[in-house]
Amino acid sequence: MIREVNEEKRAKFMEYAGKRVNNVLHDIQILEPMARSNSYDFTENDVEEMFNAMQESLNDAKEEFYKKFQEKAKSSKKVFSFGNATNVQTEEIEESKQDEELVEEVSENITEENNTVVE
Repeated sequence: MIREVNEEKRAKFMEYAGKRVNNVLHDIQILEPMARSNSYDFTENDVEEMFNAMQESLNDAKEEFYKKFQEKAKSSKKVFSFGNATNVQTEEIEESKQDEELVEEVSENITEENNTVVE
């Protein structure tokens, strides 16, 4: 079964997702020089914790996107800290239809404000 796509919403997704992915890629790229710098010292375990936390967040984000093709589910906010046995602490947040509509309305208002020219 092929799902119909709202082209206006898809264009908005492409714009914002592109910016966010580029921000993530930039943040990863600026992390890399730390490995070559003499200003920092770290253990192999520190590196494993860091990359395991990033990979887990990537996997969770990907899973959330694929849920749209199945059913709506709850999202979670993740916080990384060194030395935490699980590496990532999760705070569960229930999604509701009203929250989605509010986010969409606020997003549209921000877009309209950005497109308004002050004379």
